[in-house]
Amino acid sequence: MTFRSGQIILATLALVSFLYAGTPAPVQAQSSDVEHGRALAELNCGRCHATGLDGESDHSLAPPFWSLSDRRPVETVSEMLLRRTTPKDSDMPHFAITKKQADDLAAWIAWVQPIAHGKRFVERNCARCHAIGKSDKSKHSDAPPFREISTYYPLDGLEEGFAEGIVTGHPDMPVFMLEPLEIADVIAYMESLKE
Repeated sequence: MTFRSGQIILATLALVSFLYAGTPAPVQAQSSDVEHGRALAELNCGRCHATGLDGESDHSLAPPFWSLSDRRPVETVSEMLLRRTTPKDSDMPHFAITKKQADDLAAWIAWVQPIAHGKRFVERNCARCHAIGKSDKSKHSDAPPFREISTYYPLDGLEEGFAEGIVTGHPDMPVFMLEPLEIADVIAYMESLKE
């Protein structure tokens, strides 16, 4: 049997897809800017910082990217990178960076923040019934708006329900079992609605 070059390429792609089938896919399609920022982060920052949705940094003074919003408004990251501003007593190297690179890196950092991740989860899984914003109306009459759920249940009490599978709510609500990171980030998003 002879293979044409196109068939070999397709077979190789199929094999690569098969081998990486166990690798988690991105939670949601990312913009090219965010994807470029992810690549920059992994290539240039990953030596010291944890650059993904979770994990701890290898360098004790390098905060994980997912926690940067605890230190500063994420909107300031691009300008900080362009000005080469580093925190006091930091050993972060100075490097040349373009505005596009700084903006894309900042877009990635914004994408991995817990509230942003939690919001993407509820947009994908809950918005067809629940109001998920600060002023929208639920599409399902029995689905309470997310901003009101904390008035019925303490949010930290929802952790167990999310982990075991929420089976209460409106009668036709699907059962959701969330991973620990999803739970923490959905609750962070719900907390943000209270502010």
